[in-house]
Amino acid sequence: MFGFFKKLGRWFRVFVSTVFGKAAAKALAKAVKELFKSEFGKLVFAVVAELASSNLSTREKRQAAFDRIKAEAVARGLNIKSSLINLAIEMAVLRLKDLTD
Repeated sequence: MFGFFKKLGRWFRVFVSTVFGKAAAKALAKAVKELFKSEFGKLVFAVVAELASSNLSTREKRQAAFDRIKAEAVARGLNIKSSLINLAIEMAVLRLKDLTD
């Protein structure tokens, strides 16, 4: 399973570079790194990392991560759209997989 996400990440990098150019790909990579330095990004990564070792199914992990992140964002007074939370979760999963490979 980890190999699939690593391949997906590589494919995505090539896709972005091809479609939008190398400058856009570098800008996207920088934005992702900055995301995980932010308070929101650290929260997302911590939740995803914690759930990664649970016995939940992939779907249950994603839903649990979404629910916890959304609740924490609301508690902090942040109005974050569901699509951004889902994107951040997927980016955290890819990052976690890169760190464990």
